[in-house]
Order: sequence, then C-alpha cells, then structure tokens
Amino acid sequence: MEARAESECGQLISWGLFEVIETGAKHIIGHASAFGFDVITQELAHIDFNAKTKSGIAVTKTGILYHLHGKPLKFGVKGHHQLRDFVDIHQCTIKVLKV
Repeated sequence: MEARAESECGQLISWGLFEVIETGAKHIIGHASAFGFDVITQELAHIDFNAKTKSGIAVTKTGILYHLHGKPLKFGVKGHHQLRDFVDIHQCTIKVLKV
C-alpha cells in the first residue's frame, strides 16, 4: 500500500492496535509527539512493524501515513477517554490486537 500523504501528526509513540468487532476495521491509537495529544487513526489498510527496531508504519485506507515508534502498548477502553468516546460515538465494541 502506497501512502498518498504523511499525517500531520507524523510519528506516533505509546501506541496500540485495536479492531472494531462489528466491522473488522483496524485502527491505531497513539500519542502524537509533535502535537502532544493522542489520536485515533482512520481505518487502516496496512501496518508494518519491526519488533527488533521498535519502528514501523501504518497507512489508512485513505492513504495517510503514520510512523510508529516504540513497543506497542496494551490498553483498555475504560482507561482512555478517547476510546470511550470512540466506542460511544460508533456504538461498537473493540478488542486490542497484538502487533
């Protein structure tokens, strides 16, 4: 998958991958170091992560590229307000995925 544009958020650290159970759509939630806040990506088309270098990329279905840095984290809906909002807005359930 070729990216059309790099995300304004650039690099995501303290990140994790999750799936919307009802649709199978995969998303990343991560801290955008350039802006100082967490973001949830649009639906992913591709993710490539190297566990040895702890770096990778994710590309959304709309062609936006995110750089991933650091080991993926485990997280839960209850502990993160953006995930709670995501679940409420989309009326869905999510599950954390291993990368």
